[in-house]
Amino acid sequence: MKAKVEKVTLYKNRRIIVISDIHGNLKLFKKLLEKVNYTKDDVLILVGDLIEKGENSLETLRYIIQLSNEQEVYVVTGNCDVLWEDIKYEVDNDSLLKYMLFRKNSLLNEMCNALSIEVNEKSDMAFINEQLRLNFVMELDYLEKLPHIIETEDYIFAHAGITTEDLEKNEINKVIKRDAFMNENLFFSKYVVVGHWPTANYGIEKGCCNPIINEEQKIISIDGGNAIKTEGQLNALIIDGDNITFDSVDDLLKGEIIKTQYSNKNTIQITWIDNLIDILKEGEEFSLCKHVSSGHNLLIKNDKIFKAKDGIRCYDCTDYFIDAEIGSIVSIIEKANEITLVKKDGVIGWVRNENLKL
Repeated sequence: MKAKVEKVTLYKNRRIIVISDIHGNLKLFKKLLEKVNYTKDDVLILVGDLIEKGENSLETLRYIIQLSNEQEVYVVTGNCDVLWEDIKYEVDNDSLLKYMLFRKNSLLNEMCNALSIEVNEKSDMAFINEQLRLNFVMELDYLEKLPHIIETEDYIFAHAGITTEDLEKNEINKVIKRDAFMNENLFFSKYVVVGHWPTANYGIEKGCCNPIINEEQKIISIDGGNAIKTEGQLNALIIDGDNITFDSVDDLLKGEIIKTQYSNKNTIQITWIDNLIDILKEGEEFSLCKHVSSGHNLLIKNDKIFKAKDGIRCYDCTDYFIDAEIGSIVSIIEKANEITLVKKDGVIGWVRNENLKL
């Protein structure tokens, strides 16, 4: 099916605030709006995945609907926002029930909870679908009517990507779910702003959760990995005339650098896309491993290593140590006996514990 496109004319003298992948994290969403000093004079554009995975999908959706009714807000749908299809069409109730049992933090479970409907292996999905359609008309209609692409004079907004600037020719499934869009070697005449794929996944030597602006391709990727990655953050792209900046928030504990530390060279960032490893030498807390595809050797925390059907793999990990000056504030991701994984200005890396005050 072809994507639904909405064309919007924006006044040049207004700030455009762009946020993606809120994932039901209402607290962080409100915190970010406050941090960027969002007002009724701004234009707010939300680039999909409003719900799912966070703890407040229903409340988040209602808050966005309220903002849309009161201020200039534009929203495109993401792959996590199409649950209305399952409720409306009841194509596969068995799979939907399995999803609800697996994804406890889900809009559907929150709706059932609001109606005091218990969800278990024996739930009658036909009954649940009927009750949700009857009691959440406003919310489901709002999600159903969302466009897949928004085009302005200078920008195109889509959740995961586009194939062509002849926008009506884009297929829905390629717009709302598309991995590593920036790696497809596509080039556009106006900036295409997307979420969906956490920007840290693009890192090779080190990971960074900040937006990526590729001026040559004219692609801006802004998903900070909120609700997806432990180190994730919620990003806001701020377009003010020709000036493009960003700001971000996370809900991680903070620490302070008390001794200057310098970064190391020849490092690697391993993500789930390519995480096959060999264990060279087991250790008590860290094991020396080899990343199979790159041949890079690094120490990996043992609780990040797991057995898969095709061998040994690891969760996201790195051997990068950040650059940090005294007084720098960092977000704490994970603490080990001698080092702590942190995020500084969006960049993920290790700090020696002697250099850090919690």
